[in-house]
Amino acid sequence: MNRLLHLVSGLIILCLVSCNSPSDNSSDSGQKPDREEADRATEGRIAPQRKDSLDIVLEQEPNNTEALLMRGRSRLKRGDLQNALFDFQRIKAIDSNNTGMLLSLGELYMRRNQSRQAKNVWQNCANVDPQAVDCRINLGRLYTSIQDYKPALEYLNQAIDIDPYNAEAHLLKGLVIRDGVRDTSLALSFVQKATELDQNYIDALDLMGVMLSNQGDTLAPYYYQRILDIEPDRSDIYYKLGVHYMDLDEINKALESYTKAVSLNPYDADSYYNLGYIFTVSLKDFREARDYFTKSINARPEQNYKAYYGRGYAYEMLGDVINAKKDYVKAVELLPLYQPAMEGIARINAKSK
Repeated sequence: MNRLLHLVSGLIILCLVSCNSPSDNSSDSGQKPDREEADRATEGRIAPQRKDSLDIVLEQEPNNTEALLMRGRSRLKRGDLQNALFDFQRIKAIDSNNTGMLLSLGELYMRRNQSRQAKNVWQNCANVDPQAVDCRINLGRLYTSIQDYKPALEYLNQAIDIDPYNAEAHLLKGLVIRDGVRDTSLALSFVQKATELDQNYIDALDLMGVMLSNQGDTLAPYYYQRILDIEPDRSDIYYKLGVHYMDLDEINKALESYTKAVSLNPYDADSYYNLGYIFTVSLKDFREARDYFTKSINARPEQNYKAYYGRGYAYEMLGDVINAKKDYVKAVELLPLYQPAMEGIARINAKSK
């Protein structure tokens, strides 16, 4: 790699020197070339495209696997999948057990929704390199996504044995234990370990907050707040805080969290709905509830049957049975046989007789 970097640096310096050197004629005359003459000189010619330094290296060393891998990864990163695949296949023809190529080739296959091919190359990577942590983590993630937890746990255990300080491996193992083994306490210990290994690991902090909140644990806001300290504009985290506080019946904190969420994201239909719910059930302020349910509907008009029902109920409590029935009917249109809305229609029909 040092040799490659030295060669690339040398080529860049050479290009800078040659590109900035004036021609003999211009230095002698000290005059700018005639515009028409310059136009005639360039007529019919296409300006050459600037070559990347890696392209230059590969022109001289077409079998340089380090350069091919660097260029392939760069192409993969910017979404040029076809040319990235071309580079990885060239490496494979030279060295089929190149673990860097196998890792990146699997990532490319995943980008193309070819999970079976990705699994095969990552398994090959793990077989040929006993220290290939990333290939094992990717296999663990892939098997977890299809809920095949036994091989997922095996690969993640291997990854942790190789690198005990790998936060991602601990997080994924926590997920596998939570969803596959159904041991929440043990799962929490691995997720918490991930947050200790990487104190800015957003996904691990988020999962800790969610799992603790599901248990009604008052420590959940601590982990959510750590995320907000890193990324203060996360409306989804304020929403989760609102849910946590609402579950604990801490209404003022829930209102504050949901209000902050919608200030950051005016299209947060769920936060608007929960605000409407609080004003309906806890505060009995049906005008405010109606307005929040309306905002929820405006943010997500389709499939928002609960917001239509909530607004219909608010209308009913305000004595506006015409609009209440319209919303109840709309809720049933979006979710046929939705029992609360059907009961609302029946109440209004009974009042009309």
